[in-house]
Amino acid sequence: MQRRLRWLLVLCTLVLAVHVARGQEVPSECANPRSAADSIFVHQRANNYDLDAASQCMELPEGASGGHAAVQLKQLLDARGLLMPVPDLSIDPNYVDENGRSQVIPLPAALPAVVLQRGADGEWRYARSTVEQIPDLYAATFSPLSQWFQQRLPATFYTRILGLHLWQYTYALLLLLAAWGIGRAANIILRGQITRAVERLGIKLDAATALSIQPPLSVAIASAALLWGISDLQLGVQLSAALFTLVTFVLSFAVVIFASRLVNLGSQVASDYAAKTDSRLDDQAIPLLRQASQLVVWTLGLLFVLQNNGVDVFSLVAGLGIGGLAVALAAQDTLANVFGSVTIFADKPFQVGDWVKVGSVEGTVEEVGFRSTRIRTFYNSLVTIPNSAFNSSNVDNMGLRHRRRVKMVLGLTYDTPADKVSAYVEGVRAILATHPYVERTYEVHFYNLGGSALEILVYYHLVVPGWTEELESRSQNLMEFMRLADELGVSFAFPSTSVYVESTPDRPMPAHEVGELEALENTAAAFAPGGALARPGGTPFSKSWSVQGRTARGSAE
Repeated sequence: MQRRLRWLLVLCTLVLAVHVARGQEVPSECANPRSAADSIFVHQRANNYDLDAASQCMELPEGASGGHAAVQLKQLLDARGLLMPVPDLSIDPNYVDENGRSQVIPLPAALPAVVLQRGADGEWRYARSTVEQIPDLYAATFSPLSQWFQQRLPATFYTRILGLHLWQYTYALLLLLAAWGIGRAANIILRGQITRAVERLGIKLDAATALSIQPPLSVAIASAALLWGISDLQLGVQLSAALFTLVTFVLSFAVVIFASRLVNLGSQVASDYAAKTDSRLDDQAIPLLRQASQLVVWTLGLLFVLQNNGVDVFSLVAGLGIGGLAVALAAQDTLANVFGSVTIFADKPFQVGDWVKVGSVEGTVEEVGFRSTRIRTFYNSLVTIPNSAFNSSNVDNMGLRHRRRVKMVLGLTYDTPADKVSAYVEGVRAILATHPYVERTYEVHFYNLGGSALEILVYYHLVVPGWTEELESRSQNLMEFMRLADELGVSFAFPSTSVYVESTPDRPMPAHEVGELEALENTAAAFAPGGALARPGGTPFSKSWSVQGRTARGSAE
């Protein structure tokens, strides 16, 4: 009995469900924004190709073909790689936007002409304005060349291979060849134009740098040609979107590289002009400005590439602001180097080309950048010093010396007579007075009886522009000092030790003669004031080449 009651209850439930289902209406495909937007896609699939049903959610003008409009709208969306965001649209029949309007724009950035709106009957449809613009949008999407090409192909080219028609493969191959030919032609034209422009302007440029802007610009032109022709292939929306993304990325990256190389080209032109000026400030500023420009180009270029590939740059920048503190802490050294470069540029402790000593590094400043300074050592190695190090290091700028000091000691042998020592001192003074680069503040004096030589101090300054001229002038003076020694018959001493044997058993040392006291006293008195042997001013040369207070280089006695 219980078993029969259970079956009776199930049967009653089924009858009630069928009755309720019959009493309900089937919801319309145009009941909400999501289903209305999807109507043109649902009924154009291979297993459900119904053009009349595809156009039922379109507000058609009088005399317009709904099926034709639905086909054209789907084709232009697929060709442009625009995926309708159906899952993101509302299913609320009474949906209103932020302005209180009963309408939806599914693709506000890419295709704002496509609008869904709610009619007086409560149904959602593609707006009449959208349907009226479909023919113009279709004509703007596909070029007449593509349509002409398709109309003249035999039916064989409409055979499907791996999901695509044979004509699509053919047109893709022709498009690639056309893009390559356009890029090649641009390459040849640009090479000639760049060469003629350089010759016409009389600019001295490295040929490799001048022509480096040519490849990225040619790639950009070829990519633009491909970008123009992708829609004509009439591919599916996924494949079209992928091709548009790939070609747009290549185009954007080529433009960024072109801008970067253009900065290098401008920097080289500016360096050529700066080399003709007397100031070295512009020589130092140009590398710094080049690096700053490169930083700006690559930063903006990266944002440009991301923006063109669907990344919301403004949201990305806002997100970076949240982590700004962490970035600042991680970039302390970088910021310190940047401030160091500002200090170098403002205080100008050195300039490009100066000979400097920074700690244990000595060499010529080759480049001043935002992060570091490069110094070419005299071993021809390149040392990179962070700019922050200059805030705590002593910088000895040898390049700012107005004169170069030379200090040496000439040693004559002990057997040199006193008069020849005086003559040699005067000869050295005469040599320094003759040299055009020796400042007239030199000092030459016999000043010490050394351990192995009669020592003559030579101290003077050279007024020369650089180290090479300093070495040449010093070499010339040394050669003259040697020639003077040959003329006077004196010899230079070198450190030596002499051993004297005072006596041997065979040769005893003779007894030391002690002169008469009166004779010794007379000899000492002869060096006294007014004495016969007195020469308090040294050997009395009639002409002395002592500086005697002369300080101006090139002045005459």
